[in-house]
Formats: sequence, C-alpha cells, structure tokens
Amino acid sequence: MFRLLLIIAVLAIGYDAVVHQGAYTRNAWASVVGVTDSAVNSAREFGRDAREETRTQIN
Repeated sequence: MFRLLLIIAVLAIGYDAVVHQGAYTRNAWASVVGVTDSAVNSAREFGRDAREETRTQIN
C-alpha cells in the first residue's frame, strides 16, 4: 500500500514539475512550512506565558 502511495506521489510531483514548472508543489510546500512555523510560534508563546505565570505564583 505504501509503495502505491509513493508511486502516486512521485507521478503527481513529476507531472507538476513538467507541466506547471512545480507551482503546485511549491505552494503545497510553502503551506506546510507556514503551518509548521505557526505551530512552533504558538508553542513558544504558550511556553513563555507558562513561565511567566509560574514566576508570578512563586513570588
């Protein structure tokens, strides 16, 4: 099953590269990077807020 999905992905990326000069692949990759960056920033902000709250409770 994994091989079939891998073959489909390779064909889709190859088709995009030849026909659309990779536009859809670039857009998908940029979207994944944007979501990852957003998740990292949210986690960083959550950690910062938790540290500040802990300091407030200790003092």
